Amino acid sequence: MSGKKRFQKPGSLQPNIDDILEWSKLPEDAFDPASSQEKADFIKDRKSVSYWADAWRRLRRNKVAMVALGIIIALVIFGFVGPSVVPYTYKQQVRGSEALHPWHYTLEDQEKINAYMEEHNNTENLTPDEAVEKAKAEAEAEGKELSRIEESKIRAKASVSQQKESEEHVTEAEAAKALGIKHKAFGYSTQELQKKADGEKVFPHVFGTDDQGRDIMVRVMVGTRISIIVGVCAAIIVLIIGALYGSISGYCGGVVDTVMQRIVEIIYSIPEMLIILLLSATLKPALEQFQNSGDGPLQNLVTILGPNLISMFIAFGLLYWVTMSRIIRGQILQLKQQEYVTAARALGAKGGRIIGKHLLPNCIGQIITTTFLQIPSAIFLESFLSFIGVGVSAPLTSLGSMCSEALSGLSTYPYRLFIPAGILSLMILALNLFGDGLRDALDPKLKK
Repeated sequence: MSGKKRFQKPGSLQPNIDDILEWSKLPEDAFDPASSQEKADFIKDRKSVSYWADAWRRLRRNKVAMVALGIIIALVIFGFVGPSVVPYTYKQQVRGSEALHPWHYTLEDQEKINAYMEEHNNTENLTPDEAVEKAKAEAEAEGKELSRIEESKIRAKASVSQQKESEEHVTEAEAAKALGIKHKAFGYSTQELQKKADGEKVFPHVFGTDDQGRDIMVRVMVGTRISIIVGVCAAIIVLIIGALYGSISGYCGGVVDTVMQRIVEIIYSIPEMLIILLLSATLKPALEQFQNSGDGPLQNLVTILGPNLISMFIAFGLLYWVTMSRIIRGQILQLKQQEYVTAARALGAKGGRIIGKHLLPNCIGQIITTTFLQIPSAIFLESFLSFIGVGVSAPLTSLGSMCSEALSGLSTYPYRLFIPAGILSLMILALNLFGDGLRDALDPKLKK
């Protein structure tokens, strides 16, 4: 029976033993050395990569995050390198270049526009003061002197004349449109155009100038720099305080954790804006007294920052770290139950060493992401405070303070508001988008 092949009965569920035995038979060349082609075709193991290399690989695949990173780098160069390229400073008043638009007309075009305006307005369109000065000059040429009554009549006549002709008055833009003249990029005053015509080099006012003759582009650059510095410094303050507080609370647990979290809940209930305003009002006299006490580096720092900005940094140190501490606490509560923490305790490691060497490094991804997302929040807060007048102190500028100053001339010079507001919005959007991409790249759970 052993040499005969056994067949199953029809309908039987019993497996065919002979077929199963055939499966275990190896071919005669099963243990022969592999050929070079077989070795080349053998599936290789995936090359091992570090945590950071794998995170960078996933971050590069996120096109939105990489575009946002490029915008952030461009804004950093714009804010920190740009002011050294432009010959103007943020507080320099260029005489004769007040209230320039970010465009200009050539000297020849200006002559054509002025001739057209004089022809179609049929008047010199003098202001009351200019009309009085002209009448005085004419009277002196004739050896006469104007009385106060005559001056009043001339002023009233000039004022009425201006009111009547305001509706029919041809503006510079209308004259240029009628003549088919197009403006050129960048702002130049008439004196600067004359210098260019004489062969001198004049740096243009790319974004124009304000009413005091200060270059808007340089002020936007400095405002961008201030916003980035404030955002980074505030994020570092939040990181240090929040990481220490959250890690101690999560590691100790028990009564210590309960008490520390009740303190966090109390801080959550405090209105941050009110604290900043109170600190600014309270610290201002003391800081001014300290500022006038000498000429040391600390006094100069207080002079540059001002009491409002210092109050904001203090508020970040007092209030804004609570979210970071809760996130770190949650991570520590999960990680402290791991075997390597138990092994470290068994070897006699103290709590501070376990937190610094084992727990915090293992939640570094969450720490970096939360810290980076704190930067746009700090930038927005600083811009808002500067907008309402309790941010940076003059003459130092900020994007928020520039937006506030531009409101008074919004109908005439709208670009003074749109340029700093657009850069501020672009900065906050890019930081948030890159922060989201950084969170996805550093999260091991999203690893494919």
